[in-house]
Amino acid sequence: MNIFKFEFKRLFKSCLTWSVVCGMMIALFMSLFPTMADMGIQELVNDKMGALSVDMLKAFNIDSGMDFSDIFNYLAYVIQYISMASAVYGAILGVNALIKEESQGTIEFLYSKPIKRGKIVTTKLLSIILIYFIYIVIIGAITIIVSLFVKPDNVELMDLLINIKTVYMGMFILGLVFMSIGILISALVKSDKGGIPISIGIFFISYLFGIIGKLKEDFEFLKYFSPFDYYAPGDLLKNGFEAKLVIIGICIMFVSILSTYLVYKRKDMNI
Repeated sequence: MNIFKFEFKRLFKSCLTWSVVCGMMIALFMSLFPTMADMGIQELVNDKMGALSVDMLKAFNIDSGMDFSDIFNYLAYVIQYISMASAVYGAILGVNALIKEESQGTIEFLYSKPIKRGKIVTTKLLSIILIYFIYIVIIGAITIIVSLFVKPDNVELMDLLINIKTVYMGMFILGLVFMSIGILISALVKSDKGGIPISIGIFFISYLFGIIGKLKEDFEFLKYFSPFDYYAPGDLLKNGFEAKLVIIGICIMFVSILSTYLVYKRKDMNI
């Protein structure tokens, strides 16, 4: 039995659904960019943001002086919400990876085959990584196409492509971080009931830590518990990847995946 092929086919439809929905959101919001060049709209946006404190804006990854008539600023603002959805999608893929058969009562058939548990983890992990990569490629392509239509004439094509590549590289790594946490949870739990709420909860609890860390200087250390802030689009476009945060993300993935193998090999299955 080809587990990889089975998993890929099972997940591909939902991958297309996520890609279409997020792609439509990107197309919709990026198509509004030309209106941001209107000074009246820009002043209205600045007035609304001016009502919020600098710390509050910073907590949500918005600079107080952000110019939304700049396509790169606007792109970062739009993509940060897609990144949030993508992190949740990565977590969902991870949480559902190992528990699906056990929860549905088909795990006995899987283990009747001469397949080691370690190989099951490896195969399922590779399949969800490929699915997530396809998702990133699709929405990245949509972003490029829409951006080409709305970009100002003074913006170089290569600069646009490089910046889009940067934010989507960050989004891909972000999804892998939450995917690795999700697959560890999948190895620990006994049922896939609540898989989506768990995935959403994982992301938003960590996101809340990031907000608190940016609002209160005494709790600044909490930002290290928020993977989203490692790869926030606005920060990536301004400062690039911060080596320390990339290493932390890799460590989270390594520890989570290693723990998954150890836990799953010793897990008592509901057969």
